[in-house]
Amino acid sequence: MIKNVDALDDVEYYTRADVGFRCKRQLPEDKARNLFDKVFKIKLDLKRNGRLPARDQKLLGCKSVVTDTDKAITNRGNGGSKIEIRMSNIIKNKNNLKGAHIE
Repeated sequence: MIKNVDALDDVEYYTRADVGFRCKRQLPEDKARNLFDKVFKIKLDLKRNGRLPARDQKLLGCKSVVTDTDKAITNRGNGGSKIEIRMSNIIKNKNNLKGAHIE
């Protein structure tokens, strides 16, 4: 069903990427055509809504500005701020008291 030729457009490219192997190798001809058509229509709707990326779209570069907010988010895993440490202690204590009977 799917021949070894270049895809005509982005919709066909992404459809082949999603279901190409199944259509070529795993499904019988009629089921493969139905699956390909179904996924093609979904990808076409995505393209019409502007949600299907272009095939040749470049990734963002690695040059970025590191802000104080980025540093703060990175440091969250290292204990966090005073309020975060305090909240985690409260939660731990609350969890420890769940099984205890206080009279």
